[in-house]
Amino acid sequence: MSQQDDLAGAMARENLAGELSVREQVLDVLIEKIREDHYPSSTMMDDVEQILTPWRRKDYADALMEKVRENRYPSRSMIQRLLRLSG
Repeated sequence: MSQQDDLAGAMARENLAGELSVREQVLDVLIEKIREDHYPSSTMMDDVEQILTPWRRKDYADALMEKVRENRYPSRSMIQRLLRLSG
């Protein structure tokens, strides 16, 4: 393997790490907004589900569960999202 190949591989790994970092930051912000909003938008929840990683699944499920618990009549859509996460 040449030095150029090593450099290209290192750059690719750095780019991947940067993308994951941005992805995690976006996930953090969106999950926090879902926690804070009384009625989070379905679009925001769709975005979270699109970029959700397996190791962040519980964080998202916990945020949704808080919403279901705090509402006397929780959203059917939110309950369905939780059920999909459980399977």
